[in-house]
Amino acid sequence: MLNNFFHTFDFLNLYRNWKMKKLHKEQLRGFINYVVPISANDWSLFDKRLYYKKFEKGELISHSGETENFMYFLVDGVSRIFHFNDNMEYTLRFNFPISAFNSYASFISRTPSLINVEAITDVKVFRMSYNDMQSLYEESKTAERVGRRMIELLYLQREVKEIQMHSKTAEDYYSELVKSNEELTGQIPQKYIASYLGITPESLSRIKRKLKY
Repeated sequence: MLNNFFHTFDFLNLYRNWKMKKLHKEQLRGFINYVVPISANDWSLFDKRLYYKKFEKGELISHSGETENFMYFLVDGVSRIFHFNDNMEYTLRFNFPISAFNSYASFISRTPSLINVEAITDVKVFRMSYNDMQSLYEESKTAERVGRRMIELLYLQREVKEIQMHSKTAEDYYSELVKSNEELTGQIPQKYIASYLGITPESLSRIKRKLKY
């Protein structure tokens, strides 16, 4: 019976998962500290509001038409943000570790989201609810600065992309995407990358052959 107990509860696997979760949290703390230097006490307030969650490949993390209730911190895998318009699907952004994402407009305004977020690979995140984030802001001025700074960086990222899409070729933009994370970019289906670049999959194939990716 004891053998069956240890067989049922895979302690080695549990330990590995615990170690990986701990590593991911340390990486997230480094990311937060990069955004705004954070004290041990402020990190403790932040940390106790984080919840670890896994999403399977193809699973929707955030749904259009629903009010966004979470801020996600991606620690493993790749996700994409997309929306529908005239029955066409448009990929707006890819998220790589370590980064924050959600439907920001919905999260801030408390109105239904216009975008979807999908796990392109198996994904691991820490997430914080809207209510927990508001209570955190009340307890920590530093955390409020972190939240404001992340929103600023995200909107800056969006503006830079909009400018680059009109000033750079799809070839240039694809090359930069690959260089930013070649291993994970290789796991993104070609149709999503083509949608992100605003070109056809056939055009993307020609670019890849030319660049020999």
